[in-house]
Amino acid sequence: MLPRITRKLNKALRSTFLFHLVKSTRKSHIYCIGTAKSGTHSIEALFGDELHSDHEPESDKVINMILAKAAGHISDAELGAYLLKRDRRLSLDIDSSQLNFFLLRKLVELFPDAKFILTIRNPYSWLDSFVNHQLARGGSEKWMKLRDLRFRPDIYTHQPGELLLKKKGLYTLDGYLSYWAHHNRTVIDTVPEDRLLIIRTDKITGHSEEIAGFAGISISSIRKEKSHAYKAKERFNLLDQVDQEYLEGKVQEHCGDLLAQFFPEIQSLEDAISNRTQ
Repeated sequence: MLPRITRKLNKALRSTFLFHLVKSTRKSHIYCIGTAKSGTHSIEALFGDELHSDHEPESDKVINMILAKAAGHISDAELGAYLLKRDRRLSLDIDSSQLNFFLLRKLVELFPDAKFILTIRNPYSWLDSFVNHQLARGGSEKWMKLRDLRFRPDIYTHQPGELLLKKKGLYTLDGYLSYWAHHNRTVIDTVPEDRLLIIRTDKITGHSEEIAGFAGISISSIRKEKSHAYKAKERFNLLDQVDQEYLEGKVQEHCGDLLAQFFPEIQSLEDAISNRTQ
């Protein structure tokens, strides 16, 4: 408990004007842009207290901007102005957040020296984890609106093979898996190759030196013991109760190319379960 409190106090200090007056240069400028439940907490926790890092900073304000932009209520220029002011105010070395995906094109454009880490988790394990998270924690009105934006209940309807998801108040397999594929493909297609590091969620610890090198920092700044942060507390094993042939068909339909590229050893839900991590 004490280390967690100390860390929170350090972050509070780093948000003060005095800190930013003294801190004139960054040690690094990294955005982690993985999906939710892909290791963004772990990436933030991986970097020691020597770096100014945060997970989902100012999430309420960021979500407001994302929803406003999606609704056409603000322009690209207004979003860019907000991001520039936010960057000057926070001056983060490591900004690790699923929300960065929705800001991606502007971040790439506005910060040409910034680098990006994409944490990618196999779609079976990711879906299982996100469903567990959704059932266990629910969400505020803002987060629910953001989920609707991602998983598109206005487009996708539940099919016979997934009616249990509907009964539990969850989205469709099409909604979840199309988002997983869209998120990861968009990052790969948008970020210049020399500014992007792609790390499998289950390889974060083993690739900590590579991550440090990419960020341009000493390996001594890396805290390997923190590389699997924010483990889920509850499992509902809901995917085991969904029509397996239907599930595997949907994974192949939406995610098949990326699954083959990054997870060639996983051909089915059974393969994913044998490698399941949380």
